[in-house]
Amino acid sequence: MQFDFQGRRVLIAEDDYFVASELANVFRAANAKVLGPCASLAEATRLAQSSQMAVLDVDLKGQMVFPLADQMMRDGVPFVFYTGFDRPLLPSRFADIVLINKPTAPLYTVQVLARSGVANPQSISELLPQLRLRARALMQDKGAADRLLELTLHRAIACDDSLPPTANVSPWLEGLMRTIAETEGRDLMH
Repeated sequence: MQFDFQGRRVLIAEDDYFVASELANVFRAANAKVLGPCASLAEATRLAQSSQMAVLDVDLKGQMVFPLADQMMRDGVPFVFYTGFDRPLLPSRFADIVLINKPTAPLYTVQVLARSGVANPQSISELLPQLRLRARALMQDKGAADRLLELTLHRAIACDDSLPPTANVSPWLEGLMRTIAETEGRDLMH
């Protein structure tokens, strides 16, 4: 199955040269613009500002990538962890982030991002993983984040007359979600 990322910018933060090269080649073959690969947290953080999605190794030359992952969550940038670490070693705030254990084939990473609607979302259902990540970035409480996502989708359905064309649904929904979080976020906390 062929995946097309349509030139989207993918940050690859991986300090193993061979693994990073393999990941980069597979994403380029899927028509992604690769940022990096970055072997250091500083370089990855610098390039992250222009990324649209990312593949993050947890340990970059002895530095944990968690501050960068936190920033990506706040900015609503979808990412996966591609690492030798096991899930229990990750902070609980990353419980909903996909963890792909090395030495899984890099093509699987492309497939995971594409299937989650990150590569080329065509419908609201394909956007759900990205929207859920954005809700978690806006509301630290998981229950409140889920309620925010649900309320956003209800409001989007009610606003069908102002729904933008499919190509612009993602930013429109994220803007709607941000507005709801700012104006009604306190009410969503239990």
